[in-house]
This record gives sequence, C-alpha cells and structure tokens, in this order.
Amino acid sequence: MKTQHHFGKLIVIALSVFTFSVSVSATEQEQLTQAMKQLDAAKLSLKRALKEASTSPKTREYFDYAAAERDINTIKAGINQYINPSRAIPRDPKAMRTLTEDYSKQRTTK
Repeated sequence: MKTQHHFGKLIVIALSVFTFSVSVSATEQEQLTQAMKQLDAAKLSLKRALKEASTSPKTREYFDYAAAERDINTIKAGINQYINPSRAIPRDPKAMRTLTEDYSKQRTTK
C-alpha cells in the first residue's frame, strides 16, 4: 500500500510540473505576441517622428529611420518564426542579419 501511495505522489508531482511547464510556454508566447504589438507601435511612432523631422541638407547628423524600421522588421520576423515555426528546416546563416544598432547618420557633402 505504501508503494502505491508513493507512486500516486509521484504522478501528482509529475502532472504538476508538466502543467506548470505548459503554462510557462503559453505565457512566453503571450509575452512575445505582446512584444510584436509593441514593435508595431514603435514602427508607427517612427513614422510619425519621420513626418515631424526637420532634417535639412545643412544638418550634419540625422536619424536613420529606414535602418530602424529594417531592424524592427528583423526582430519581428525572428519572434514570429519562433512562435509559429513552419517546419524544421536548417537555418541559412546568410539569412541572418545583424542589427544596425546605431541610427545616427552623418550627412555626406557632395
């Protein structure tokens, strides 16, 4: 009888751990989905900022909106691929792109 009781405890513990791991995964997916929504909001903010930007050819430095948008799209694509994997295909290392990270551009004089 003691062995059955011990086995029952193990099943309850195993099910609890499994249930917890499933809920953590759901939470991760929810958080990543929320991050993608926030990235969409950031893209909209960048578009509004671009409309308001007053960069004249005389200014020496300006913000590279196109590079920032490319990087946001790269991050979103990575999150989307993680959340919705189509199938197990090997990654193409050439397809990976590094982020720009620096969005200040120096104007070149022509």
